[in-house]
Amino acid sequence: MPSLPKRGLSVYFRNMACIAGIITSGILAHANTSDVVLYASKAPVKSGTWAVVVDSTAAGGYAIGNPNLGAAKISTPLATPKNYFQLSFPAYSGKAYHFWIRARSLNNATSNDSVYVQFSDSVNSSKTAVYRIGTTSAAPVILQSCSGATIQGWGWTDNGWCGLGSPIYFQTTGTHTIRVQTREDGLSIDQIVLSPQTYLSTAPGKTVNDTIKLAANLPALSSTNVSITTNPTSGSAPLSVNFTANVTLTSGSVSAYSWNFGDGQTSTAASPSHTYSTSGNFSPTLKITTSGGATANASTLLSVSGSSSSVKLRVMEANIFYGGRGTDNIINLARDAAWIAKMNPDVVSLVEVLGGSNDPQTLTSLVKQKTGISWYYTYAPKYPGCPEGVMILSKWPIVSSSQYFMKYQMPIAQATLSVGGKRVNFFSTHFQWPASASSERQAEANQLVSFASKFAEPRIIAGDFNAQDGTPEINIVEQKFLSGWNIALSHKTAVAYSDNPPDQYTRTRKSRIDHVFYSKGATNLSVTAGKVPDTRNLAIAPVIKIGTSDDKGVRPSDHNFMTVDFTVY
Repeated sequence: MPSLPKRGLSVYFRNMACIAGIITSGILAHANTSDVVLYASKAPVKSGTWAVVVDSTAAGGYAIGNPNLGAAKISTPLATPKNYFQLSFPAYSGKAYHFWIRARSLNNATSNDSVYVQFSDSVNSSKTAVYRIGTTSAAPVILQSCSGATIQGWGWTDNGWCGLGSPIYFQTTGTHTIRVQTREDGLSIDQIVLSPQTYLSTAPGKTVNDTIKLAANLPALSSTNVSITTNPTSGSAPLSVNFTANVTLTSGSVSAYSWNFGDGQTSTAASPSHTYSTSGNFSPTLKITTSGGATANASTLLSVSGSSSSVKLRVMEANIFYGGRGTDNIINLARDAAWIAKMNPDVVSLVEVLGGSNDPQTLTSLVKQKTGISWYYTYAPKYPGCPEGVMILSKWPIVSSSQYFMKYQMPIAQATLSVGGKRVNFFSTHFQWPASASSERQAEANQLVSFASKFAEPRIIAGDFNAQDGTPEINIVEQKFLSGWNIALSHKTAVAYSDNPPDQYTRTRKSRIDHVFYSKGATNLSVTAGKVPDTRNLAIAPVIKIGTSDDKGVRPSDHNFMTVDFTVY
């Protein structure tokens, strides 16, 4: 990943990413199970100058900070702010919630002590929309409790001034979004609480020199839930499968079932049977509707092998640019998760993941939400104590995992996957930058090949190698491995978008530096296709330019995402 022109704090935090681990102290307090307790540092969406900072006094050892750049106070909330962060949480409609923020002002200054807070579907007690994201209505939250009051260290505050703030209500029951946008710079936040009970009229802690660290909590809402059971879960085509809907209702009954078996066939039966006539990995889905009008969805994974007991395996490689920062300079893990779900891989290599900000767990949860099935992951930092690293995300169970720290502080994550009952050893890696560091990358290439050789066939390696085809470091890898993309290209099954046509050098940045390799000794593995989809949003011009002819719209990263399809025999 090449360095970019300075863009203020985002570059500073990127360059300072790999700092030593932190030490936290103290015992966490616990709110009521109905209270929402969010750690602001885990926000999957961060834009502008907001960035996660190490802070041993903060909950979980991290806070999200907005530096003091001397900007003037923003007098009116913005409908489309540049500097904000967002988190999601569950809450009921029609119930009063009091929200609290624990914050700290730089130098305990009153000029660095406030933010605006908005929600996705907030209403007041009269059910009138207030403080909505995308509007100029927001709740000002000020750390100083009243005129002349002292600010000192961490303190709890709400949307009141010289008194208790007003509660928030929500229009619907389910998942909601809170957006915190800058009012004055120089503020750090570690905890956000929305309480329908415990803290309706009393703050979780003190207004000054507070030490209360609440355990993070997302309450489970009593609602309609459904999951799918299949019998069998895999087998050879033609495969007859019995489906069962496991439904939990708080009231009423199921009035409608809508099944999609993933192969174009559907059913409205409560417990249908279906025969899969061809091989493949299918994701059957179910939507139920209750007598009260509520709906719930579920999905599962089903492997159907052919006569040769083959299993399809789609590999995705994605550099998500330092924790999910797109070329709009906004960190948005939900956007990355949406693309993963859309590209429908079986296993994903993710590079530049922020383990120190809880990104591996967050991404896994987001992808599960968007696909409806369980995912497994393993993560390796660049080196011990570094909050950035690489991650393997898999639909298939991870039997075992390991990690290896190469020279020049670059990592390898390894996972042994059970792919339809077949073992596949998968590796995710990241090589050294800048472009002039070929000798360092050659050393890493030799270490990668040596480490991978210790594992059984078949072996697949994916990652950001920061080097294109024909370079000495890639030549070292290709002494033992084949390029999945190049094989698909030679078979004329490689597909890319019109601005970036399929080629040996189809771009990630200015040339292809992301690769998917498979071992030359993997006789039970073959390539069937390769794809680079168009991940740009052409309606939005990029802020961070990568200097290619297709640089016309915002990407979820500064790299193109890619997939290579394999058949495992």
